[in-house]
Amino acid sequence: MKSVTSSTENAVLSNAFIRAGERLGLDEIELSAVLGEQVSTVLGLRHGHEQLKPSTEAWSRAMLLIELYQSLLAVAGNEQNAKVWLSSMNRGLSGRPRDLIACRAGLEQVVQYLASTRSLI
Repeated sequence: MKSVTSSTENAVLSNAFIRAGERLGLDEIELSAVLGEQVSTVLGLRHGHEQLKPSTEAWSRAMLLIELYQSLLAVAGNEQNAKVWLSSMNRGLSGRPRDLIACRAGLEQVVQYLASTRSLI
């Protein structure tokens, strides 16, 4: 029974990662950078041929992107505003968030920035 549960969790996180990326307007190349994986991995996730596995770097990064998506929606109000924010230069982050999330440190920085902004709301 436990393997069914973890398989379901893997599928849910994998799908949520792909959906969050799509809703933020990220393409396969950008999503692969976020995960730290090959584009083929993202394509496998998109088509249901692969799933993220717990306790991996890709799993952790996927969780961060989902957190980023949720926080950004709370701050920006809707997906269109979220896409604009992600692609715009941000003085507080010293760069475009879309560029920063291509590495783990940048992804964490953007998530922390949004968390601190969200706490002001």
